[in-house]
Amino acid sequence: MSYIYVNPFIKPVCTMKKLTAFVLLFGMLVGFGAQQAQAQTQIQLGPRIGFDLAGNVEEFFLGADSRFVFPNFPVILNGTLDYYFVDNFDLWQLSLNALYEFGIDNQSFTPYAGAGIGISRVSVDLDLGVVGGFDDSDTDLGFNVIGGATFGQGNLTPFAQAQITFGDVELFALAGGILFTIGGN
Repeated sequence: MSYIYVNPFIKPVCTMKKLTAFVLLFGMLVGFGAQQAQAQTQIQLGPRIGFDLAGNVEEFFLGADSRFVFPNFPVILNGTLDYYFVDNFDLWQLSLNALYEFGIDNQSFTPYAGAGIGISRVSVDLDLGVVGGFDDSDTDLGFNVIGGATFGQGNLTPFAQAQITFGDVELFALAGGILFTIGGN
């Protein structure tokens, strides 16, 4: 009788290599953007709320949105962290994206589109009574495509967007929130 050995660390190592490469690339972009920026770097932070309409989850989420706007840098660096309210398991997603604002910059709205990665973490912890329990977790890497708009100008900027995440955890989420500007113009 022969046995097949499956190493449980193969997938996490490959995912970690991809994640490490992306974090290094993201760090280089931030470093390049920081060199381009002088005193006009703009940081926007704020809460967000949304719902996954047609992905694997189809649940409500709360999260945080951050945007780093550097002068003479063609894209806005965007990070989000969302927690999904799902029965029987925990799900959160950390996204790192690059957003491009289209040239329609006026008092009413500014549309944008972007792409990036989504790191999703699913954790399950079930109590099965006299049988015992079950717990497991998995971290997956996905690809994000985003389209949305900011509304108005000033230190409080509402936004609305749609985001599709392709990967093991697939999402099609609509989100909205308010960004508070810290620094810059």
